Amino acid sequence: MSDDDPSMKRSSLNGCWILDRGRGNPSMRSYLETMGVNELALEAHDKGEAEFDTFLTITMDKDSVEIVKRSRVNADITVELELGVEHVVLLPPGNREKKSLAMSDHPGHLCIQSSLQSLNGLAKVVETKNLLQEQDRPIMVQDLTITNDLTGVTCTTTRYFIPYLKTPPHLEVITGDVEMKDAVI
Repeated sequence: MSDDDPSMKRSSLNGCWILDRGRGNPSMRSYLETMGVNELALEAHDKGEAEFDTFLTITMDKDSVEIVKRSRVNADITVELELGVEHVVLLPPGNREKKSLAMSDHPGHLCIQSSLQSLNGLAKVVETKNLLQEQDRPIMVQDLTITNDLTGVTCTTTRYFIPYLKTPPHLEVITGDVEMKDAVI
């Protein structure tokens, strides 16, 4: 890539990112173990992570953030939050309450604090995303810290994402047998 490539000079978290599986601890296993997920589900998740890429597409301005997550496990989950405002949603099964609060100090930073009733007690999560410039390209570092209130166990997972310069997977248009990866929508 050329130093003149504008996509390599990001000044914000905005854009599509792909998980760099060769760096940090990209597996979500410890995170899920802290939530009390059973071994069979952990193995299925591990297999999915190994076989499919993980993408995050972020659109953030001074008031709000939208994150589209795509992986083998998360098929285009969209999270939309107003910065500085606590959001409460009810999740199945049983209308479990999930609270989220997103904050940002600048366009290259995002912190989301969440609490969620899991199978094994209340899980509190602090997720930070920070934009860093590393040699010839920007990277996004995601730190996920989860605490299980019932067990007292805490786990931090650090994942690295690099810019994904093609059409984000959630914007790809599939018509018949033809994929239109660079279609203008």
